[in-house]
Amino acid sequence: MSRTRRTLRWAAAVSAVALTATGCNLVGSGEDDSSTDDASGGENVTVTVALVPDPPGASEFYRAQFDLLEEENPGLTVEVLENPADQQLAAVELMFQQGDPPDVFRAQADGFDRMYERGWTHSLEEFVTDEFLDRFPEGTMNPATSGLHRNGELYTLPLVTGKWEARPLVVNMAILRENGYDAPPETWSEFEEMARTITANGGGSVFGYAPFNAKAGGVEMFAQTAVPGSVLSDGIDFRTGKPATASPGLVEAVEMHRRMQADGVMAPGWESWDANRPFTEFAAGTIAMYPTPTYQVAEIRKLNPEIEMVVAPMPVPDTGRVAYTPLRQSFAPIWSMSSETEHPDEAWKVMDFLASPEFHQAYYEEFGTLTALEGAWEDQAMDNPDQAAILEVADETVRLIPNPILASEGGAAILQARAQRPELRFVDAAVDAIINDKPFLPIAQGLDAQLQTFLDEQVAAGTGTLEDITFPDWDPLENYTPEQ
Repeated sequence: MSRTRRTLRWAAAVSAVALTATGCNLVGSGEDDSSTDDASGGENVTVTVALVPDPPGASEFYRAQFDLLEEENPGLTVEVLENPADQQLAAVELMFQQGDPPDVFRAQADGFDRMYERGWTHSLEEFVTDEFLDRFPEGTMNPATSGLHRNGELYTLPLVTGKWEARPLVVNMAILRENGYDAPPETWSEFEEMARTITANGGGSVFGYAPFNAKAGGVEMFAQTAVPGSVLSDGIDFRTGKPATASPGLVEAVEMHRRMQADGVMAPGWESWDANRPFTEFAAGTIAMYPTPTYQVAEIRKLNPEIEMVVAPMPVPDTGRVAYTPLRQSFAPIWSMSSETEHPDEAWKVMDFLASPEFHQAYYEEFGTLTALEGAWEDQAMDNPDQAAILEVADETVRLIPNPILASEGGAAILQARAQRPELRFVDAAVDAIINDKPFLPIAQGLDAQLQTFLDEQVAAGTGTLEDITFPDWDPLENYTPEQ
């Protein structure tokens, strides 16, 4: 049976949205919307959207796009509430707590589950039609693996394609050639040798490598080739359900960075870099290589259109690849509707627009981001050497992994509890080991002991079972399927 839009009988009420969350910036349509009726006699409705004005230029982009939506829908006004990325979730939570939530809001990845668990998200199932589902690549809206469904119902919408989760190594080939290399490194030892040589020859102005940002994101991106992705996200090997921070591949990824830091190989000052600094430095020619989220490729090209940049797969351990860049679901959650909205029909108009081919094509053309609706950009992307390289890296290096949050209530409860204990993840401990030249293995073993205690406590409390986070048939070198 073909799915059709159900008729909704919601009481309509005119409301003005008072935004009181600290640090928020309200960007209105620029029109006087005090009237409750439009020119045709219909109700004038304001929908408030809380979002993050990233990447650079996003604030102006969203305002222009929502202006187009308003033109097509007389009586609809979209007001944009901007929050810095690191304050978005807290700001939206505060708005709910104060009884004045936005109608539509951005809650990414684990942040969506925080909102869902509190009952603040509205099921979108009643709005979904076959035409809507057909916009997405085949198979990606499977409720078991989409990442957008909870208990079989659609609750959130994506922005980027799962292929955007690829983590390439960007390489300045001009610098490599100046130092005697004619291709990007393929193994960790080749990479370390190149980085050391380039820094030694750089005279203090050119460095072989930077580990992305102050959290040493490069450690995780290297380790994605050396340990199952679940070890990096949660400290647990989902094949066994046991802590595995002390896995040799992760330990060596940290130790390689520790060696390079101690020997002055990495760009100085990375310990305070934000996410914008690496692409700025790379575009300026001060670093030869760094691992990166894919969106930074376009930012580099904007700053230096002529740079001789190669988008390459991450080098793998000398002993061979153990795992791939993990994709926990087809999409990452981004856009949600408030369960408390008084205007669900109008809020859906905004969300439907945010998931339209026209919006996704515009977003792609503005930012170079490969969005969830691949049909909106795939032909253009293949004509762009940088984006074609990103797609090639994604096809080669990204694999779907088990996601206990989608598999069972117990698995979801355990991982959500783990997310409330960020100190159990390796990241901060690894940065401390790198900066302060501490052997990482005993630190990792200590984290595993703490994580085992945490798991024992969760099982004892009835949160879930170890079986809920164990997938014994999973092969990290293959795409995971729910049947496993």
